[in-house]
Amino acid sequence: MNRSIIPLLCSFLFLSASSASAFNVTKILSQYPDYTNFNDLISKTGLASEINAKSTITLLAIPNGAIGDLTSKPNDVVKKILTTHVVLDYYDTMKLQKLKDKTSKLTTMFQESGKASNDQGFLNVTAKDNTFVFGSAVKDAQRDSRLEKSVMNQPYNISILGISQPIVTPGIDSPLSPSSAPSPKANTPKSSPPKAESPAEEEAEAPAEEEAEAPTKDADSPSADSPAADAQAPSSSSADKLKISFGFFVVLASMVALY
Repeated sequence: MNRSIIPLLCSFLFLSASSASAFNVTKILSQYPDYTNFNDLISKTGLASEINAKSTITLLAIPNGAIGDLTSKPNDVVKKILTTHVVLDYYDTMKLQKLKDKTSKLTTMFQESGKASNDQGFLNVTAKDNTFVFGSAVKDAQRDSRLEKSVMNQPYNISILGISQPIVTPGIDSPLSPSSAPSPKANTPKSSPPKAESPAEEEAEAPAEEEAEAPTKDADSPSADSPAADAQAPSSSSADKLKISFGFFVVLASMVALY
């Protein structure tokens, strides 16, 4: 082997090794106290080592005061959320200002993971009110994480941009467990108040009651064809016959007395 080639080969290997590990994101962030919590999260979840394996990234860093409840979530969920804050390209403030369109679509590490769906792995960046606003590319997602400052940049390997709050990607968080999920409200029909009876209905019910009572009254009063009526008729005719017989007897007795 030609000896002149050896130095060139060593230089190539050195450059390759340097490009393969162009930065240490944890070491860089440790120089900025405002991002201590963010630095802890990417280290704890193992995301820092994956970021260091990249040759070109833009990190959207969240300050301590805006980290919110990320510290209380499970590590796997936090990692998913934070991978949406790692753009697989180099963007500093100068490059953002050169964007031709008002809104551009950025690819994140979450898209690279293969776990994204419905644009979860993409961000939209929009020029607005003399600054830039980042948000999930998912339809109807919130887009209100403002660019606050450029923390550091190392062209064209790593750029760290400070944003105002975490980027919310719909559906990326773990669903509620059945025990903690609120129980669905039963769609039971409400009991309707008792219906007030109208005067017409009360009048309609009255005849029905009278009709029900009518047979009772008829049953109590004797009819013309009943046996009681037949029994009374013979008793009155017998009395008349007795009166006639008695009168005839008196007349007969008077005549006998004359003779």
